[in-house]
Amino acid sequence: MTDCNEAIRPIHDRMPVLLHRDEYDQWLRGGFDDILAVQKRCFPDDLISMRRTDEPWVKRKAPPADQVLL
Repeated sequence: MTDCNEAIRPIHDRMPVLLHRDEYDQWLRGGFDDILAVQKRCFPDDLISMRRTDEPWVKRKAPPADQVLL
């Protein structure tokens, strides 16, 4: 997680790290400092598009332990 940018701020104060295509290798194979650099930078507001829906975002509850099939 990283601090949010202005596009996300009305919704939440944190956001996942979003990568540009040219950052994939740095994120997956880079050193600790490379990863921190990507995590600390702010993803550009103009590259984020949000669409509100009527569908609620609710975490689903796990079934009771006695109902879990193994």
